[in-house]
Amino acid sequence: MIRICYLKILKFVSFVLVFVFLIGFEGISQSIKGIDSSKSSYREVMIPNTELRTLRSELMNQELNIYIKLPANYYANSDKIYPVWYWTDANRAFPLVANIASILEFPKAGYPDLVIVGIGYPIRDMADWAALRTRDLTPTNDPGTDSTWAKILAESSGRKYEVKSGGALLFLNFIVKELIPFVESNYRVSSSDRGLGGYSDGGLFTLFALFTHPEAFDRYFAGSPSLDYDNGILFNYENEFALTHKNLNATIFFSAGSLENDGTIENMKKMSEVLQSRNYQGLTLNSYVFPGESHRSCIPSAIMKAFKVLYKP
Repeated sequence: MIRICYLKILKFVSFVLVFVFLIGFEGISQSIKGIDSSKSSYREVMIPNTELRTLRSELMNQELNIYIKLPANYYANSDKIYPVWYWTDANRAFPLVANIASILEFPKAGYPDLVIVGIGYPIRDMADWAALRTRDLTPTNDPGTDSTWAKILAESSGRKYEVKSGGALLFLNFIVKELIPFVESNYRVSSSDRGLGGYSDGGLFTLFALFTHPEAFDRYFAGSPSLDYDNGILFNYENEFALTHKNLNATIFFSAGSLENDGTIENMKKMSEVLQSRNYQGLTLNSYVFPGESHRSCIPSAIMKAFKVLYKP
């Protein structure tokens, strides 16, 4: 009887060991199958004091990724209200903007602590991002822009793209009617100190927001804005705005690089001169051309200077 029990126990233990081994082997096998030799198996680097939220826009019928950079003392100072700065092109720009904000807040350099909100998309790669930003940051549909970008993105990604420009108004309505209420109901940010920033087409969109929803933001950064888009259509928006407005309570910073094409620099200067000629009450305007910088190399310098101009101590 004892021998029979012993054999039963031995069989049971053997079964358990084999079962565990098979599970472990299967897990290892799945892990090996799941390894992509083109990607590192090390942990990805995180940006300190940041959160990633997903927000579905009913207006756009689309999910968006919302990147949030909080001040280091945000959760420790539970009663403090912070200025908030919204940024376009978060898939590319957010890490740079967030880290510059961290540099200026710690150790203290006299700049206010800010909540940075980056607006991005769930994407496969940067080709998806380029198609979506072309759609959302341009105020009118321009068939030439659509065909040019469709060709560029197809060549770079190997996928067919249908690019449709002209979605800026819908995108801005999403920001004003859905994103801002979401942020202000979930984070301690000021409703009376909002900024908006963008570069290139993002700069174009920033100025579009200025002329169509001037009540939404207080500070604006338009880096190398694409003011030549659709034959300078944004100057028409400014002219229409000027017909019905005498006040413009905004602080604006324009920038460009000296090595950019002449149209970018000339249009930036032209827009600056037009705005100054209106004598808007409440307007503060600054612009700067970075010597020796191109459209791409100018980006870090322009963002840093935007912090200094718009949020200087």
